[in-house]
Amino acid sequence: MKRTGLFLIFFFLLNITFVCAQEMKALDSTDKFVTRLRETSKKTNSIVADFTEEKFSSYLKEPQKSSGVFYYKKANKLRWEKTKPLKYIFISNGDKIKIQENGKEVNVSSAKQVVSKIKELMLTLVNGEFNSGKVFTPSYFQSTQYYHVKLIPKNKKLANLYSYIMLTFTKDTLLLKELAFYEKAGDKNIMTFTNSKTNQEIADTVFTNF
Repeated sequence: MKRTGLFLIFFFLLNITFVCAQEMKALDSTDKFVTRLRETSKKTNSIVADFTEEKFSSYLKEPQKSSGVFYYKKANKLRWEKTKPLKYIFISNGDKIKIQENGKEVNVSSAKQVVSKIKELMLTLVNGEFNSGKVFTPSYFQSTQYYHVKLIPKNKKLANLYSYIMLTFTKDTLLLKELAFYEKAGDKNIMTFTNSKTNQEIADTVFTNF
């Protein structure tokens, strides 16, 4: 895969940042929150949500904006489908990964190891395993409407790219509202999830066909 293709994968799947302007304060009792989050994750068999993404960079006057639909299904099935302004699809189903860009499938064989690491990271974030302490050092906060989890990467490669990752959950449902990545270079991105639906039937073909 060309280097530009790798950057597209990273930007689409990983380069995301935090938008909540509410004042955060440290969460006094984290055990209750972590237990509730794990229970919610165990009960969540599928997720469908719309998303909007804004990428902020020092070399751009205005943020790059895109939107699409996200799908997740246990176990280990992901589909990120960007529909605007360009069509881009990432499918992960077990150990199989497929990417389509502007209607054409991308050959990922030359970058399979890199793409697999990205898939593992995204699944870790989606299924709640980030609380284990194996991949990240977590800290917990809250604001008026949200819980916030700040994740400092332990992995050297991730730590070289990102200062930290921030996840934002709505307090009432514990659904992921925002997924945020702060880059070492100072750039930032925002992915906001809306219209989230859980435990709905999703056809397996969503994770096999473009």
